[in-house]
Formats: sequence, structure tokens, C-alpha cells
Amino acid sequence: MVSGPDKTAAPGSSGITVIVVGLGLGGLTAAIECHRKGHNVIAIDQQKELRPIGDSIGIANNAASIVQRWADGEVDRRLQKVIAHPDIMAIHDSRGELLVNSDLAGYGRGHGYPAHRGDLAMAFYEYAKELGVEFRLGHRVLEYFETETEAGVVLDGERVTADCVVAADGIHSKARGAVLGTDPAPHSSGYAMYRAWFDAADVAADPETRWILAGAEDNDVTQVFLGTDIHVMIGTAKFGKELFWMCTHKDVYDVAESWSFPGDIDAALACIQDWPVAAKLAPILRKTPAGRLIDFKLLWRDPLPTWVSAGGRMMVIGDAAHAFLPTSGQGAAQAMEDAATVAVCLELAGKDNVPLALRTTQALRYRRASLMQQIGFETRNQWHQTDWQAVKRDATLLEMPRPSWVFSHDSQAYAYDEFRKAADAVRRNAEYTPTNIPPVGVLHRTMDFHRDIAQDA
Repeated sequence: MVSGPDKTAAPGSSGITVIVVGLGLGGLTAAIECHRKGHNVIAIDQQKELRPIGDSIGIANNAASIVQRWADGEVDRRLQKVIAHPDIMAIHDSRGELLVNSDLAGYGRGHGYPAHRGDLAMAFYEYAKELGVEFRLGHRVLEYFETETEAGVVLDGERVTADCVVAADGIHSKARGAVLGTDPAPHSSGYAMYRAWFDAADVAADPETRWILAGAEDNDVTQVFLGTDIHVMIGTAKFGKELFWMCTHKDVYDVAESWSFPGDIDAALACIQDWPVAAKLAPILRKTPAGRLIDFKLLWRDPLPTWVSAGGRMMVIGDAAHAFLPTSGQGAAQAMEDAATVAVCLELAGKDNVPLALRTTQALRYRRASLMQQIGFETRNQWHQTDWQAVKRDATLLEMPRPSWVFSHDSQAYAYDEFRKAADAVRRNAEYTPTNIPPVGVLHRTMDFHRDIAQDA
């Protein structure tokens, strides 16, 4: 019996066993959703324990709606205690002059989960443990394999088998090579990003820096400052108790260099030393505790020819399949949509048709994720190569796009509604035309999600 978007299947009822590799937000969502749809799950990560590491991330409305179905809303209620609650993003130029107050419909209060990545991951992990998901932590995958009837991994000499493998092991995915037979090298986007997240007590205690916390006790603050080939974002979380900042800048290292470096605060400040507003920003950035700043490359890959292995029993999702720039605001959300979709497709296809399920998942997801990648590049270019004359005429050009086709999308309902059509196209080796993206010729960067909210109100 099919469970439907809002319901769960009996544990183990599908008879399908899924190995999930990589337990970031996408992998944890895959583990949870596969369990909820009646599949047995073996969740694997190389870390010996999952800890609340990382910094800022935003899960938009389209993915938050997946979480809101968990435990009759209980997980959502838990998250309200740890997420940020901003209403607007104030966008400034490098002089500090306000250009536009962009509302955060789709991201902010009541819609999404802007938060510390680690806080979100731990909430997902705790819920997965409550469900009874089997975790194998502290195991590095040495090998992937598949046959006509199963797929699996080799862990420290142990072969673990299942009906399929869903790999959410990130931009440096090992599974991608197993799926493709080769692993194309990543490209540098030309940019890297300094990132930090820390307690705001020292910022609050200093008269020179506490201005950034003004009003945060009622509504968390998000401020952006734009310059040529650089932008800085500073924000608060938990009603001003914590602070994060990030600085996207030109990448000076070769793509072969390590993808992540300990950050140097003086090097970060040098990026904005010519900005008139630097005198206000620098004291805040200098509050970053030692060891809390990183500088990492923003890498991307050309769209993969496929996310699914030749035998149809291994699949990559999330950053392993489609790396996003932070300016998309959708990297984690699209990984979660992948995860929810594959769980539904496995339920609908059944144990005898696992390869069909994975290939149908790709059909439902591929073009949507690729278009969202494009939006990230477009937004970065709007911010880094700003047409200031156009902005003088219309400052809303700098706002993050909030298309209804992105933020109002229900990936689970879509999978149930479209599975039969997409699966038929897969069987016939025909093209599937998705309806979860705008039709050809229709602008994909719109603000109609904001209008939808006004209409709903």
C-alpha cells in the first residue's frame, strides 16, 4: 500500500534495503525518508561520531516542508529553538549605504531554517535514531560494487550488501567515480569563501561592535555588503545570541590545492580594506575566536552525464551529483529534495524494480537541480559584477530570486503524482518533460513566491 506524501509506511514493509553513504543533511534526510517509506536503512559515515560542526546554512521553504512532516511536526518544533529568525536581508554597497531591504520570504521566519549546519544535522540525527535507523559510524568506504540483484560497499574488509546504494558523500564524492566509471575533476568557480560562526557575547559587550545586534532580540539580523568580485554577509542567530559572517572573494589558489584552509583574519580583512565601510565591519570580524575561521574553495562540476550507475543500483545525490554556490540558497534544499524523491520512487517501484526507481528519481530531479545551480551563478554575478546604473533604477535587482516554482514545490507530492509518467519514459528510453521547472521561454528568476504568500494571507 502506498503511503502518500503525509503518511508513513510500516517499518520494513517494502522489503527494500538501502545503504546511505554520507550523513550530512542530504544523507540524513535520505536515511529518514527511506525509513518513513518502509525501507530498511544502513546509514554509513566515516566520522566516528556525528557532532555539531560547520557554520551557517539555509534550508528554504521547499525543503523545510519535508521536515515539517516528521513526527507530526515535532522535529519542526524542536528546530524553532535553534534556528535564526530573520525577516529581511539588508543589502548595502561597500560604503555602507543601504540599497534595498529584501524580505526573506521562503528563507526566514515561518518558512525555512536559516541556522548553524551542525544544529540542523544533530536534530536530524537524533530523529533518525528515534526511528531506529541503523548507523555504521567510523567506517570509510573502500569500494562500491553492484550486481544484477544487489549493490553494496566494502568497509574495512567487510562487504555490506543491499538492494541499492544512495551516496550523499559531498563534492569530493568517492561514489561518483563508481557510478560514472571515472571522476571528472572539479573546476574552481574562481572564488573562495571565509566563514565563521561564534557566540555573540563579546560583540554585545563592545560599544564598537554591538550595532550589528540592534533589534536582534526580536528579529535576527542579516546584512550584506557588496563590492567588485566580493561580498560580505553578517548575521545573527538565536535572537542575537550567536553571530556568523562570510566573505566571498577571488580564489588565489590552484584548483589542485586543498579545498579548505584555516582562515587568516588579516587576509580576510585585506579583501575589504579599500571599502569605506571596512572601519565598521573590521572590529566585528576581529571578534572571531581563534580556530573558528575557515577559507574554502567554491568548486563546481559540469553537469554529470548521469547520477545513476550502469546497473541502476547505485546513485549519487546532493553535492555529489550537483554542487551549488552559496548564492543559490538551495544547495541543502535540493539535496533534501533528491533524498525525499528517491525514497518515494523506491516505494512506488517496489523491490523488483529498484533500478527503475533510481533512474526515475533522476528523471524527476535532474533538470530542476541543474536550473537551480544556474541561479546560484546568476546571483553571484549580480552581486559581484553589479550594474550600478541598473540598480539605481531598480534596487530589487540585487534581491535573491524567490520563484514560486522553487519555494512552493512539494517534492514528495510531485514524486507521487509524476512517478508513473516519468517511469514510463525511463522504460521507453524516452525524454521525460518535468513540470517542476518553468516552461521553456518563461523567466526562472521571479519573486512570485512573495506574491503567493500575500494571496494566501
